[in-house]
Amino acid sequence: MAGRLHVDNPVVNAHDLIVYRVVLRDQPAIVDLVHTVLSPLVQARGGAAPLIDTLEAHFDTGGVATESAKRLHVSVRTVTNRLHRVKVLTGYNPSDAADRFALQPAVLGAKALNWPQEPLPVPG
Repeated sequence: MAGRLHVDNPVVNAHDLIVYRVVLRDQPAIVDLVHTVLSPLVQARGGAAPLIDTLEAHFDTGGVATESAKRLHVSVRTVTNRLHRVKVLTGYNPSDAADRFALQPAVLGAKALNWPQEPLPVPG
């Protein structure tokens, strides 16, 4: 799990990953959430991965574009453009609390499932 999440620390405490166990407990539900909320991002030039990374940085920094840009090694303008692209493609606004309630667990699920690098598991 830590490998999928690209954790830099060679030692990871299990309690640091517990949210992912919760998210993945009902795998069909999280697959459905990731598909429903994030699959439109594959239409973006460059694919879904940069937008998902931007969402993750956005959430991790409390929505501070400058800090997100530093973490991603891109300009603030790139971050704001990517967040706008997420809103256009998905209909979910990363800056809106209600929309963030859907986006953030979908991003956690995507990271845990290693999506979009790997296809989503087929429900069944």
